[in-house]
Amino acid sequence: MPFSRLLFAFSILMSLCHWPMHSRATTSLDEDQSKFVILAYSRIGEDYLPDQSLTRQQFDEHLQEMLQGDYNVISLSDALTATSSGRALPANTIALTFDGAYKSAAEYAFPKLQDANIPFTVFYSANSIDNEDPEYADWKTLKTLARDDNVILATLPAIYDHIVYQGPTEILKSINQARKRYREEFNTETDYLAYPYGEYSIQLQETAKTQGFKAALGLHSGVVHTGTDPFALPRFSMTERFGSIDRFRMAARAMPLPVSGVIPADMMLGEEPFKVGFTLDEPLNDAISCFVDGEQQQDQERLEQRVEIRPDNTLLNENRIRLNCTMQGPKTEDDEQTWRWLGFLYHRDPNREISIPQPVEPLQPQE
Repeated sequence: MPFSRLLFAFSILMSLCHWPMHSRATTSLDEDQSKFVILAYSRIGEDYLPDQSLTRQQFDEHLQEMLQGDYNVISLSDALTATSSGRALPANTIALTFDGAYKSAAEYAFPKLQDANIPFTVFYSANSIDNEDPEYADWKTLKTLARDDNVILATLPAIYDHIVYQGPTEILKSINQARKRYREEFNTETDYLAYPYGEYSIQLQETAKTQGFKAALGLHSGVVHTGTDPFALPRFSMTERFGSIDRFRMAARAMPLPVSGVIPADMMLGEEPFKVGFTLDEPLNDAISCFVDGEQQQDQERLEQRVEIRPDNTLLNENRIRLNCTMQGPKTEDDEQTWRWLGFLYHRDPNREISIPQPVEPLQPQE
């Protein structure tokens, strides 16, 4: 195998397994006690769409792991209630979610989870169901699911689209329509919103808050803990590329990496060069590794607890930038290494005009 291909294969292995080259950390945090992980599934067995779908074999492996391993699988609502109240949760607590209410998931995954008495949450788009798109489940299927106490039905905006780039009037209209259709079909209100494609902005977050949702979920990797913004909940995406059983185990056992002073605070970027900064909690003084799109490790600068990441300005041309940062966490009782995980999913309007990048000034420590 040519050296270049060998190097690429090694970088992929490192990014998927996340074995950063730094010393072992043993610090425990208060956030560790009430943390949990949300897993995000979408299509199942649609192998021609590997970036969106998990293979049936992979899903079956996940299911067997949940049934046979040391996992505490609970509903999204129970997990959020525990975390918001600061109540301790068992190790390896996870909540399952499905985006889109795709027919492939409804026909293959949902019955298996129901037979195994495993709770899960389904986010659907009202227009997709109303239009009887054959890719999606129908209202009859969703109403049947709604009668199962282990199933939570929640909503996407009415139109499953890149809503974040629309104006405030269009955003509000789509969310109001979603809530209206939910009320009409299920005679109740929905508590949870999923951002389409995981894309959100401060404006979209504020709209979700004012429209009465209790929480909203993205698709950036990470761990929910007592300090997590309920309108920016992270989830680990489970797709063919990132759905191996090793990654499932790593994600389910992930630990929080709490930070403050995040720059930029808005996940929707303008035309400025891409740069990220954040401050680690005081006890976290170990080495941290950050990757863009799971492959390219990024240079960083540290000033005490402040971390600055300034990737190459060629990322100015990217519409979606997925940045993940990991740090070694404490080992489990079985002497397994855990990883603290912090993820961001930045995005830009694909219709923007691209300007020439300007030099990036160093970020300053946050008071």
